Amino acid sequence: MKITKKHLKFYHKNWKIFLHLLFRTKRFGVNNKKWEEFDSPFGLPTRQIIWRIIRIRPLIEEYKMIKFRAVACHFMTDEEKSLMGWLEE
Repeated sequence: MKITKKHLKFYHKNWKIFLHLLFRTKRFGVNNKKWEEFDSPFGLPTRQIIWRIIRIRPLIEEYKMIKFRAVACHFMTDEEKSLMGWLEE
């Protein structure tokens, strides 16, 4: 897949929410903001986040869950899904 300017714009716009969903942070990236006032219901304690990074497998499962939410639940437009390479066939 060739990365275009559209890809870079999309990644630049949504990097905070992606990190929040992947690492399950409590406040960083919630609602695509640098810092949210209230904890996310999906957030984990820092110790648990570090353990998940070390084990790697939970990150792969989180990535699959991000993809499912985006594609099956229609949280992204077709254009955004095609930029990520997630467009349903």
